[in-house]
Amino acid sequence: MAAKSQDKVIFGAALFLLLASAGWMVLQGSKPSALRVSAEAEHLNSSYVPSGIDAPHVSTSTWSPPPSQSSGPEWVYDLFTPPEIYYDTNTKKFSVTPPVAIVVDNTIKAPPFGAELIQIKPDVFRLQLVGYIGGEGDYRGTFENTVTGDTVIGRAGKTFPDLGLTIKSFTVKRNKIESKESMATYETEATAVVVDTKTGDEVTLSNKQRRVKGEPFAVLKVDGLNEPVQRRAGETFQAGSATYTVVTVTLEPPSAEVRKESPDLKQPETKTLTPFTPAPPAPAAPAPEQPAAATLFPLGT
Repeated sequence: MAAKSQDKVIFGAALFLLLASAGWMVLQGSKPSALRVSAEAEHLNSSYVPSGIDAPHVSTSTWSPPPSQSSGPEWVYDLFTPPEIYYDTNTKKFSVTPPVAIVVDNTIKAPPFGAELIQIKPDVFRLQLVGYIGGEGDYRGTFENTVTGDTVIGRAGKTFPDLGLTIKSFTVKRNKIESKESMATYETEATAVVVDTKTGDEVTLSNKQRRVKGEPFAVLKVDGLNEPVQRRAGETFQAGSATYTVVTVTLEPPSAEVRKESPDLKQPETKTLTPFTPAPPAPAAPAPEQPAAATLFPLGT
């Protein structure tokens, strides 16, 4: 009997522990559910507010214009637009066309040179022999006064007071021209010797070529001046605040190297000028073809 009572006690204790464990597990399982329900309720009651992302700060910078080279203000070496360089075979020098650089709110534009070459004019002697008239023993020369443009006839002893010249002698002769390929030919040439009445210098004139006494002139059209400017190499002239110097003058082919100095320029600017040649006019469009006239035949033929 004592054994049975002990078994009942052990069984009752085991049953109590089992029921207590089950109760504890049920209690612990109810807590996550309550927490989940509470979180869901809180989420449903709160409104969604989106949050933006600030854009990153980007710094911008503008490149400064490229500086001029020591050769002149137009020698500008831009990164993407290098200058066009030309070589002049007459002056043995390089010239450059400045690049066209466009900068936002800061356009680079070189000031105009302000001078154009009209022509290269030879420095002809003030009296030219252009021909002769008369016959043997009575030849007279035909002379051109290059100052006034008048034509004058004269022989030895004639004076030209306005030119300060006197004809010392005048002759007409036939010159024999030898040729290996054909028979000899003869060419008539008139020659006059004139004397400068002030200096006594003698100059020989021929009707075969014009007499040139010195260096040619550059005839220039300059902004701000009403009349063209005529200067030899080495001579200067003023136009407004700018000073121009004709460095060189070439007759064939015609060109002039001119240097400009101005307070607006950091350093002198030099250009080789050539006479402006207008473009030839465009050819006229051909006239439209006219339809051929109909040929009418009389009835009954």
